[in-house]
Amino acid sequence: MTALKKRAQALENQFARQAEVEFKAKVRGSKMIGRWAAYTMGLDDVEAYARTVAAKQVVEPHRLLEQLRKDFGQAGVTVSEADIDSRMHAFIEQATEEIYAGR
Repeated sequence: MTALKKRAQALENQFARQAEVEFKAKVRGSKMIGRWAAYTMGLDDVEAYARTVAAKQVVEPHRLLEQLRKDFGQAGVTVSEADIDSRMHAFIEQATEEIYAGR
């Protein structure tokens, strides 16, 4: 294998690893936001709601914020869109750090 091919393979591996970490971080972060939302809304089955939120992130990531706003509204809980968005980013960042740390 030539040096150029080795370099290309290394870049492909790095890209694949980054994509994997990004996916795992979004799912883990979505579970975290789901747990927070469930506790905030006073739901009984926090983990079930967290799994639902994580699944929504995988299937329709662009609609997750909308779904959370809707769920908060139905629960009669007032949470600003900015707060939800801020927490989503913070939880995904935390999840990324945990994954890189091996947790």
